[in-house]
Amino acid sequence: MIRPSNRHPRVAATLVGLGLLAGCSSVPIDPAPAPPVISHQPSPLPRTATADQAMLDSLHPVALSANFVDRVIHDLPVEAHLARFAALEPASLDAQLDTQTRQLAFWINVYNGYTQYFLKADPGPYLDNRSAYFGAEQIHIAGDHVSLEDIEHGVLRRGATIYTLGHVRMLWWRRAFIRRFAVESVDYRLHFALNCGALSCPPVMAYQAERLDEQLDANSRFYLGNAVEYDRAANVVRVPALMRWFSADFGGSATAKRSILRRYGLLPAATKPKLAYLPYDWTMAIENYAVTVDRPPSEAGR
Repeated sequence: MIRPSNRHPRVAATLVGLGLLAGCSSVPIDPAPAPPVISHQPSPLPRTATADQAMLDSLHPVALSANFVDRVIHDLPVEAHLARFAALEPASLDAQLDTQTRQLAFWINVYNGYTQYFLKADPGPYLDNRSAYFGAEQIHIAGDHVSLEDIEHGVLRRGATIYTLGHVRMLWWRRAFIRRFAVESVDYRLHFALNCGALSCPPVMAYQAERLDEQLDANSRFYLGNAVEYDRAANVVRVPALMRWFSADFGGSATAKRSILRRYGLLPAATKPKLAYLPYDWTMAIENYAVTVDRPPSEAGR
C-alpha cells in the first residue's frame, strides 16, 4: 500500500488511460468503470491547464480557475488571477456556471488553489488555529469575500452542517452569495478532490469542465486505493475518516458506502464487512499534486 510521506514531498500521481466524459449530476454506484492506470511522475511536473496570461479576462471562469491551480502548483505568479476573481461580475459568473460540472470544477479549483496559495505564502494561520483559518473570509471573488468553509460546506455541500454528519442541510441559513452559487446536488467525490493542506488530504489537480467526471473518478480511485484496508479474516474494511465525517454525502448507510468501495474495485461482490474508520493526519503537507499529462501544454504566454 502506498503511504504518503510526512516530509511534505511533491507527489505527482500521473493519471492516464481515463474513460470518456460523462455527466456527474448523478453518480452511478454500479457497475464499476474500467480503472485508469496510475503511476508516479517525478518532478518537474508537466503543465496541464495553460493559458495566455495576457488573455485572462477572456477565459471562462472554469478555465481561469484551472489555470490558477496549475500556476500555483508550478510556483508561477497568480496576482492577475486573484484580481480577475475579485472583478468577476456575480451575474456573469452565475450564468457561466450553468451546469453541475462547471459549478464543481470552478469551486473545487478555487478551494484548492487558494489553499495552496495561502499555505505557501504563510502557513502560520493554519498552524496556529485551523478553525479560524478555514472560517476567515479571505477569498475575494465576484465582489464578495468568502471563506474556505463557505466554499466547502456552503457551496459544494449545499449548506450541510458539520456536526450532523451532513444529514442536516441549512442552505437557507447561508448568505445570499452562498445560496446563489451552491451546486445543484452534492457529489461525494468532491471529498476525494478537496485538499485542505493536511497529510491525509487527497492530491490536488487542475480540474477541467470537459473532463471533470473522469478526473474525479481517477482521484477518488487513487485516494481510496491507497487508504482502504480490507481485512477478510476479520470481516472489516477500514475506510477514510472522510466517509464518517460527511456520512450523508456518501449515502449515509454502510450499504451505500460498501457500494462505493465496490465501484472502485476495493471490495469483493457479495461481501458485507463491518466499516471501521481510519485516523486522519492533520500534519500540514503542501505540494501534494496529481496531474493529467495526456494533453500537451501549449501556453502562449507565461
